[in-house]
Amino acid sequence: MKIQKLYKKLILVTAILLFSFGWQDVKAQQEPLYTQYMFNTVSVNPAYAGTRDAMNVLFLSRMQWTGMDGAPRTYDFTMHTPLNNYKMGLGLSIVSDSHGPVNNYYINFNYAYRVSLTEKMTLSMGVKGGIYNYYVGLNSLDFGQNDPSAQNDLEQRFQPNAGLGLYLYTDRYYFGASVPKLISTDLSGNQTTTSNLGELKQHFFLMGGYVMDLNKDFKFKPSAIAKMVNGAPPSLDLTAQFLYRGAYWFGATYRWGDAVAFIGNIQLNKQLMVGYSYDYSVSNLSTYNNGSHEIIISYDFDGFLKNKVKSPRYF
Repeated sequence: MKIQKLYKKLILVTAILLFSFGWQDVKAQQEPLYTQYMFNTVSVNPAYAGTRDAMNVLFLSRMQWTGMDGAPRTYDFTMHTPLNNYKMGLGLSIVSDSHGPVNNYYINFNYAYRVSLTEKMTLSMGVKGGIYNYYVGLNSLDFGQNDPSAQNDLEQRFQPNAGLGLYLYTDRYYFGASVPKLISTDLSGNQTTTSNLGELKQHFFLMGGYVMDLNKDFKFKPSAIAKMVNGAPPSLDLTAQFLYRGAYWFGATYRWGDAVAFIGNIQLNKQLMVGYSYDYSVSNLSTYNNGSHEIIISYDFDGFLKNKVKSPRYF
């Protein structure tokens, strides 16, 4: 009970610092966190839309820091497809992201256009637009006494936003850069393309990966993603995965200074893949949680477009 009360107070203080006290220079990562980012790329980079040459539908569920009251929960549904000329892609992303009294909802539409730079190399350029709903329910926190700082909920309903991304890829490697939200938003209703204290900030993502053959049965895929936001330390995920006989992915991720994750994915057939990851905290939070769980289900629709689904898909 003492830990739960401590965590509730921590959530309250963090929410107030991030969303109310504009004079405090305190900021944090505000975009959803994904351990299996390499299979959910369209959620952080709109230029990925349509690059699989088949209509793809993916569902992701993430339970972070289990065992802690008010721990983060993320649910993500994405769908994207190339158009019939295969030079353009369209995508849809719906995200529910909550932690403690904070409940955020995002709906985004993605558009990408691809240009062949060489016979094997393609550059995809993407834009996204959507609406965001932010809510901080301070009244839901019970401290056993009247606290004037927790009397008013903080809410910003249905704010428009936009994002940009680049995605360069071949059948063996990729590199991407994106800004999922270009417009900073605060809970007073103000929006700006410049950075002000206390706002929901612009995030910058850099990502890359490579696949190499080890022998006829095994392939090795290292990948990385870096997340940067003004006023907070950069976040870096380094991942090493192995693919066995084109059907079984297994590997591990190190999130710098935060967690170690173990990842396993099974390609059940040419269209359907399921995956699971477990994060173990290596920060001070390890004392207060039982790890994080993430599940994904990905399906490529065979025959929806002219080309047949390829197997396996490395990116």
